[in-house]
Amino acid sequence: MIAVISDDFTGAAEVGGIALRNGYSVTIDTSVNANYDCDILVIATNTRSLCTVEAQKQIREVTEELLKLKPDFIYKKTDSLLRGKIGEELEVQLTVSGKKKVLLVPANPAMNRTIVDGIYYLNKIPLMESDFSGDEFERRATSSVLDMIGDEYRDQAFSVSLGQKIPKEGFIIGNTPTNEDLMGWAKIIDDTMLPAGGASFFNAILRTIKKEESALKKEFSFGKKALYVCGSNHLPSREVVREVKETGGSVLYMPKSILCADNFEENITQWIDAITAAIEQKDKVIIAVDTLECKKTEELSCSIKEIFATVVKKVLEKVNLDELLIEGGATAYAIIEHLEYKKFYPEQEFAQGVIRMKIEEKKEMHLTLKPGSYQWNESVWKF
Repeated sequence: MIAVISDDFTGAAEVGGIALRNGYSVTIDTSVNANYDCDILVIATNTRSLCTVEAQKQIREVTEELLKLKPDFIYKKTDSLLRGKIGEELEVQLTVSGKKKVLLVPANPAMNRTIVDGIYYLNKIPLMESDFSGDEFERRATSSVLDMIGDEYRDQAFSVSLGQKIPKEGFIIGNTPTNEDLMGWAKIIDDTMLPAGGASFFNAILRTIKKEESALKKEFSFGKKALYVCGSNHLPSREVVREVKETGGSVLYMPKSILCADNFEENITQWIDAITAAIEQKDKVIIAVDTLECKKTEELSCSIKEIFATVVKKVLEKVNLDELLIEGGATAYAIIEHLEYKKFYPEQEFAQGVIRMKIEEKKEMHLTLKPGSYQWNESVWKF
């Protein structure tokens, strides 16, 4: 069995889709248990949203529990744009695993996310000069991958290209200008290394193990009643939602009276009733956040995911959904925690990162996840 630790829930689902694509059976769990019947086990954590101490504690515990299962190897799934506590988490996992070095390959050339000479490029533009928005990038203000993994790891981190000598210890970050480089890095992994990085690098690793992709394409029938939870602040994602609303689709934006209130639970019932009524009448409904200004801007992202989680739980108490679709890893994790869903079985990969899964605790409903910066697939985005 191959084990994967992901730093967010949508990343775990993306890895699950890649496992399906390569012909592997896969289970996604939020904690490590004793018995699994699968080729690939993915543990979905929420460490990207935790403080450093809590994130390191969780990574340590998960790694220790996974090692007891004696997997073939453990892959650390990171954000492809190196958001989160990359160095802090990898340092702990490296120590617990007893490995000498990390081989970190986060790039995804197929999505124009490349690393050349230690600089991260998005659409051939250095990341910090690109139009990709996000508070984390604004705080770091660097396109150097050696800086992006954390200042305290700068002295033990190396930017290396294929064919160059690999340091015996430390953080090796692979320059990856092309998809062929992904395969090249996958082929040099050995027992001294902790492999880590994006979903595309994991796909390359699986292709070196089992070269034939799965020929099985499951037919699927998308359920009638569906709730889309769009929790990403990524501008293109918000524009897609706005287009649906402008063309007559059922979009219910979070009211300012809820988001900006001191106690949102006292103001939430009316919105829940509106969402429930819309599902009964329209079948497919989007809930999202429009541009809102509140005094408590520092707490805004946390408030949004907590409100979404509360709303989804109460909506599900009132209506039966066939499909729950969630955009954004932090939002997805908050929702499944409120719903107490723990184990998932990926069934379809509609597009990279857009994964539909069965839920162990609610078998009559499917869950589809998508990272905020990816695009919805047309087969599930019809209004």
